[in-house]
Amino acid sequence: MFPIHVAVGVILNSEGKILLSRRPENAHQGGLWEFPGGKVERREDLSQALRREIREELGIEVITHQPLISITHAYPDKCVRLDVHRILRYAGIPLGMEGQPIEWASVDELDNYAMPAADRPICNALKLPDTYLITGDDPIDPTSFLRRLTVSLESGIQLVQLRAPGLDENAYCRLAEQAYPLCQQFGAKMLINAPVEYLGKIEADGIHLTSKQLGMHQERPVSAEKWLAASCHNKTELEQAVAIGVDFCVLSPVLETTSHPGVEPIGWDRFTNLLSEINIPVYALGGMGREQIRQALNSGGQGIAAISALWDKA
Repeated sequence: MFPIHVAVGVILNSEGKILLSRRPENAHQGGLWEFPGGKVERREDLSQALRREIREELGIEVITHQPLISITHAYPDKCVRLDVHRILRYAGIPLGMEGQPIEWASVDELDNYAMPAADRPICNALKLPDTYLITGDDPIDPTSFLRRLTVSLESGIQLVQLRAPGLDENAYCRLAEQAYPLCQQFGAKMLINAPVEYLGKIEADGIHLTSKQLGMHQERPVSAEKWLAASCHNKTELEQAVAIGVDFCVLSPVLETTSHPGVEPIGWDRFTNLLSEINIPVYALGGMGREQIRQALNSGGQGIAAISALWDKA
């Protein structure tokens, strides 16, 4: 089934709320709420289609936009490929130009709206920041480690993977017990990088599976209330992540990295190609710095994941 190409816009107002519109009852997926957009017509590129559809539906002019996520979804009667862009700037006041109801919702309220299945991964992408901090070397001195974590959080980090493979279970749990309230203080989410059973002993927002752990699971190992992430290095692992219901993953190494000499990097073109068939947010890992965030976004990624570039050096 050849997919219908659809341009989709995520529009935010000055309060950070997101615009949703409701589909007509007699339309495909009628009565459900969606992010506005429509079919890319012949002889249109994505940007032209996005601007036209938003103008026709909402009466506003898109000025600048940025890729968010690409989703391919097969319904029983049709297949769609959604190219979703975040609208960075627009002119005018959005109105339901076709008589459709519209509402503004916060990111946390999106789960309250009945949406087409293809739109659900967009909600996860909107909940995630464009940087994912992986904590640095195992803490010989927990006080110093937590101080460095504080500096990173003060810089605006909103998503943290607590990685400390050199610690035994008791030491890791003690560290997590101190790190989690610190992350909460700054409004950041913390995922543990540890055996799944630790999640029953540690307060955390979710768990990050290593690629080895990922291969051991045939279904989602945690509840939907917890974030589930995974490390991937190839198409097979990405497909496994999707199959067990991972919320997001990291793909590496995208660029050459001193920590893994001799490992051939994926490169940005291959990164984009791999993501074209994956309907979940993916962070680029390996050789990443803040200067690569825009490249990662333009290549279809959620952003960057990094240790050294995001972890305080002091």
